[in-house]
Amino acid sequence: MAALSPVHDSALLAGRILDAARSGNLPGLELELQRTRSAPLDLPSDSAERWELLDAVAGQMSVTLQRLRHRSISRLEGAEVYLRLLRHLADHPAASLT
Repeated sequence: MAALSPVHDSALLAGRILDAARSGNLPGLELELQRTRSAPLDLPSDSAERWELLDAVAGQMSVTLQRLRHRSISRLEGAEVYLRLLRHLADHPAASLT
């Protein structure tokens, strides 16, 4: 199998989500969160598990951002957990698939 493209690299995408969150750019953060929906279908099991985790974190962050936007909450609930998981994914990329 060939190496993952940057669009399908879970570590790279986790880093991009972290960068957008750190910058406070909510539209940019929402865009990066949406990118997790484009996981390739033929990933090896370890990479697929990473994508599942990334997708779950991004999904929960998206829900929380919507609640924040609608002012049903006053802060980004769970942010510490989301950021810790994203840092783990960004700092520990899957084994090379080349």
